[in-house]
Amino acid sequence: MSAILSPPPSIETLYPFRRSPESQAGIPAKIAGKIPDWLRGEVVRTCPAVFETGGWRAQHWFDGLGMIYAFRVGDSGVDFRSRLLDSETARDAWRGEANLGSFGTPTVRPFLRRIFEPVPRVSDNTNVNIVRLGSELVAMTEGNRQLVIDDATLAATQPVRYSKGPLSGAIMSAHPHFDFERGKVLNVATAFGVNGVISIYEHSPAERQRKVVGSWRTKRVPYIHTFGLTPRHAILIAQPFSVAPVKMLWSSKGYIDHFDWQPQEGTRLVVIDRSNGAVREHVTDAFFFFHTVNAFEREDATVLDLLAYPNADIMASLRTDRMRADLPELRPSLMRVVMRPGVERATIEKLSDVGFEFPSTHYKRVSGRPYRFAYGASDGHRAGGAYASEIVKVDIQTGTSKSFGDDALIFGEPLFVSRPQGDDEDDGVLVSVGSAKNSETSVLAVIDAKSMALLASAEVPNSIPLGFHGSFVRAS
Repeated sequence: MSAILSPPPSIETLYPFRRSPESQAGIPAKIAGKIPDWLRGEVVRTCPAVFETGGWRAQHWFDGLGMIYAFRVGDSGVDFRSRLLDSETARDAWRGEANLGSFGTPTVRPFLRRIFEPVPRVSDNTNVNIVRLGSELVAMTEGNRQLVIDDATLAATQPVRYSKGPLSGAIMSAHPHFDFERGKVLNVATAFGVNGVISIYEHSPAERQRKVVGSWRTKRVPYIHTFGLTPRHAILIAQPFSVAPVKMLWSSKGYIDHFDWQPQEGTRLVVIDRSNGAVREHVTDAFFFFHTVNAFEREDATVLDLLAYPNADIMASLRTDRMRADLPELRPSLMRVVMRPGVERATIEKLSDVGFEFPSTHYKRVSGRPYRFAYGASDGHRAGGAYASEIVKVDIQTGTSKSFGDDALIFGEPLFVSRPQGDDEDDGVLVSVGSAKNSETSVLAVIDAKSMALLASAEVPNSIPLGFHGSFVRAS
């Protein structure tokens, strides 16, 4: 008699992906330590929170149905609220359907719809990032739709309404840059046709009329999650994880499942002049990346710092069936790429022995400029096999590092919040959400950015799934 195999556990029963209640408001946090008197505002984040319904299952971490949540830090303490994102994608999933193109989960569409709609409409499951654009709080994913979030209720109220133009329908990154001196938001958009067109666009934070700064055309479209920005240039990183657009026609596969790793092509760096749209290209060794850290100009060179993996295997590690068995190694290397005009080959060097993801800096002060400190979450296995998580601080000048960790928690992205009137680049705090390993709780940690000592923690009786990005919105 053969043994009866039990089904694998749902990812939602495992830390750090346990599902939260669908909607909560005004949950008081239990505070330990002392929160700085000047830290007042709200940590607002989005994350993948639902991976299975009655007839649907996310097959990639990036496809979990989104949740918006916030920790409000005020004079009387900290409270927590959350709300599952109401999107077209979520409404489909709760009915057991998958009509929209997702990141790594197949669509299930009738044959005739596939014939007359060769490429499916793209998901509006904005579970990657949330930022303030003018008066609107905007949730984003890698797609052609972004959603406006109500500040008070965290409900999605409407799509962001961009004016029609050459970028209509293009896939936007969830990582816009802000040029504070010029009062502009910049982002990257990818349009698929016979070939691919990747454009840098800009608009003022309060407006929704996108102006193309410059474009690059390519036969094979690379996966681009973020880009670099200096006052003079935007930098596209065309890693050799790419797709010929024709492969996507009439397909039911997830978006990223069309991409191939071709290391023999190397990594191309596409430098776009922000003043006139002129393009120059460089090439360097093959690597895979999600996130840039910073970029700046140095004498006759453009410098780009990013977090690099040796190959694209990490993408498969983020599939839900893999993560049920083993959490992913999220410790890419901090690398510096230097590009000089007239020199095709870009140089690349490792800046630190500490690997981390979800980078953060004193963004308003150092973005596009030479800088000293970078922060991030270093999540991975220790030598003995246990999964560990630390918030790290790397000194770019020396390569040395400091860290804070708690063996009971898995931490995500640290957000740097500067102290008002602070003088130094690291004068402020890091705020990061930690998901508990062995209890139905989560913590907002407040860490001194200079010493990396824990100043305070605010614990709530909720399992907050590990997510990606968010913002700190200061109290007015």
